[in-house]
Amino acid sequence: MRARAHALQAEVAARAGSERHARTALSLAWYDLDRNVEGDPAPTSFSSDHLRGFDGLCELYAGDAAVAHDFFADSVAALSAPRERVQRTIVSTDQALACIRLDAPEQAADLLHNCIDSAVSTGGRVPALRLRQAREELRPWRREDFVADLDDHLVELLGS
Repeated sequence: MRARAHALQAEVAARAGSERHARTALSLAWYDLDRNVEGDPAPTSFSSDHLRGFDGLCELYAGDAAVAHDFFADSVAALSAPRERVQRTIVSTDQALACIRLDAPEQAADLLHNCIDSAVSTGGRVPALRLRQAREELRPWRREDFVADLDDHLVELLGS
């Protein structure tokens, strides 16, 4: 539980642009994760695979988008259990944001198509919020066919 709390603290700091605070909180999260989990009521609910996504998030907001992309890809590949689907969708959407910042909007749109399907089927609130943010960051390409296809996909699923 402490690892998750430190990871969330790192996310907040990174989103605020405080790289040093974010890296410190991430270090504490990794330390807590590596410690003995005796007494943790849910020792498997937050793993290193989850924390890699937070590493990526901190890089995305307070570091290097290319490094963030790699962290996200590793996390998505490792989060394979059915009950990790919401987290996998969150991380995939963050990976799409990294693609946008790396000037690869078509790759981002491809990732977002899968995220849309998953967010709709799981009903996750956080993935939906992240999808909204990613779509907003695609605005410079709003006249491109790949963005129109993404919008069509969103409207189609929201209407059903």
